[in-house]
Amino acid sequence: MKIAPGTCGCGVADTDSDGDGTPNCSDGCPNDPLKTSAGACGCGTPDVDSDGDGAFDCVDGCPSDPLKTAPGACGCGVTDADSDGDGVADCNDGCPSDPAKTSPGACGCGTSDADSDGDGSPDCSDGCPADPNKVAAGTCGCGVVDVDGDGDGTADCIDGCPNDPNKIDPGTCGCGVPDVDADGDGAIDCVDGCPNDPTKTEPGLCGCGTPDEDSDLDGFPDCIDACPGFDDTLDCNENGVPDGCDIGEGLSLDVNQNGVPDDCECITDLTADGVVDGADLALVLGAWGSTAGGIADIDASGVVDGADIAFILGSWGACLP
Repeated sequence: MKIAPGTCGCGVADTDSDGDGTPNCSDGCPNDPLKTSAGACGCGTPDVDSDGDGAFDCVDGCPSDPLKTAPGACGCGVTDADSDGDGVADCNDGCPSDPAKTSPGACGCGTSDADSDGDGSPDCSDGCPADPNKVAAGTCGCGVVDVDGDGDGTADCIDGCPNDPNKIDPGTCGCGVPDVDADGDGAIDCVDGCPNDPTKTEPGLCGCGTPDEDSDLDGFPDCIDACPGFDDTLDCNENGVPDGCDIGEGLSLDVNQNGVPDDCECITDLTADGVVDGADLALVLGAWGSTAGGIADIDASGVVDGADIAFILGSWGACLP
């Protein structure tokens, strides 16, 4: 009921259903307090452009993406770029920088999945891409089989003795012959002239098992030394018997125990003047009872006594060794 035309005129109520201050009769959206006209989005939907791209949210397929108004291939927030130009957007391209691939495959982006030798392993993971029998170099390398002919655990390509299961290197004795040192002398049996004698590698003059020792240093090993302990080259009386044997066997005396047969020297000629006389006797008497040794102790008994005088008197006169 009206007593005045009001805003809407007689017969039309000045009702404002949405309370926005605009009566329904002139409000294009009488039930939308935020709008008085439908605008681009219609009543009940605000004409908002959240991403500022010029397209209202109500008609913008990507209202929060200022670069897109429709999801496209990649969806809102993701560009539909195709960096490698292969016809597949980067968002769906497993290899966005590789125009030849859209997925990494076995070898990864940027590397072909080619299998040059046709062995089922792509070149990128085939250690021998040109060898259909190997996918790894192994011990012998690509193109060479890792065969172990003698079964010793070492491939033939690096086995110095490929047919000898006990050796991988010829060593000292060569393939097929063990480098054994039975006597432990450091010389392998194959080059040891005395393989069972740890002190010799050659038989020498005395043979294996007998040392070539020359205990008297006379140049003759003991095993063939006529007088061990004496110099066999000394034969002062030229009787064909070394001096040491002459003395040792009692063929010659050695009263003064100097290792020279007495028949080769005049041991009582103490003054060395070629004559055994009073001068020599005087030396003995002058040292009488001495235990200091010296030339007066002719028999090397340790004391100058009557025995020494007896030697003087017994050889008195010209010295005839």
